[in-house]
Amino acid sequence: MDDITKYLLDPNGPLGLTADFFLNVVAEFGGFLLAALVFSILIPVVIDARQARKWKPARLNYGQELMLLHVAFGDALSRFLRSPAGDARSRAADAVDHAFRAVPLATSLFGYALTADISREVNDYMRMLRAIRDWAHIAAHPEDIGFAAIERRVTQTRDMFAGANKEFKDVLDALGLPGFNDVRWADELVANLSAAFDLVQREGVRAAAAKG
Repeated sequence: MDDITKYLLDPNGPLGLTADFFLNVVAEFGGFLLAALVFSILIPVVIDARQARKWKPARLNYGQELMLLHVAFGDALSRFLRSPAGDARSRAADAVDHAFRAVPLATSLFGYALTADISREVNDYMRMLRAIRDWAHIAAHPEDIGFAAIERRVTQTRDMFAGANKEFKDVLDALGLPGFNDVRWADELVANLSAAFDLVQREGVRAAAAKG
């Protein structure tokens, strides 16, 4: 260790450094690291905190709008379940489609106020709604093979209806909003939708077997 010190700090050595010069270099380097830490970590945290406070009212408005849209989507699904086959069911499926499209529209209006965490939860929620929308369209229009091939991008299961409730709760939690129990889809509606999903699946299997 003494040899290294002499090598570094000997004014007459190969590096020609003095102790004071070496300490100044260490101090400058330490100051550089501290400044880098402040600019890369602390300042973004402060900015995010200020933005969170600034856009909180907008996020509250967005959350309240989503709560209304979640209820409206559930109402459209309830109407779809009660609709007989034919034109009435097609119109009900269109209502489900309109209810779905209202969610990304509202999200685009409030996108400036959403954090990355909120956006991720909203995206998961919309993917679930899209799967349900696609299922309703296919159930009302089993002959529309093109839609099934092109539009269906999310796996459809009987659990997606309960999953939509869960994903919506995650959205409200990310937004910091209470009131999920007031707007959640009722267990009876979820159960009826799951049963309808099973029925549509069985009808699809029978239709495929008949064609084969």
